[in-house]
Amino acid sequence: MNRFIHYIPALAWAFVILIGTLMPAQALPPPPKLDLLTFDSLAHALLFGILILLSFYGFRRDPGIVLTKGIATGIFLLSILFGIVIELLQGAMSLGRSPEMSDVLSNCIGCLLGLALWPFVSRLLFRNQA
Repeated sequence: MNRFIHYIPALAWAFVILIGTLMPAQALPPPPKLDLLTFDSLAHALLFGILILLSFYGFRRDPGIVLTKGIATGIFLLSILFGIVIELLQGAMSLGRSPEMSDVLSNCIGCLLGLALWPFVSRLLFRNQA
């Protein structure tokens, strides 16, 4: 079996994030109003938390790689860099969107949440494996 198949969910999710965050502003529906935090911040954190979990899942499923702390750190840093690049692209492209430091912060929070949740998620997903 091709090892690449284990990474398809994470890569597909990264593509969804890229397309969704680079869509013209007028193509997006208006966000719902939330009192505690903004919908945009919550969406960014959720998107990037899922990206971390799917990436860890792919590396954990790949029989040729052991998901070490170093690899996990690399995934974490690349995910944050991905979020920063998206914000820079939003500023460089004329899509009616602008780069926001609050989005970068929300992306980082999402990555941290994914990192924190991975031990629990991996125990659920891989409990029958050694």
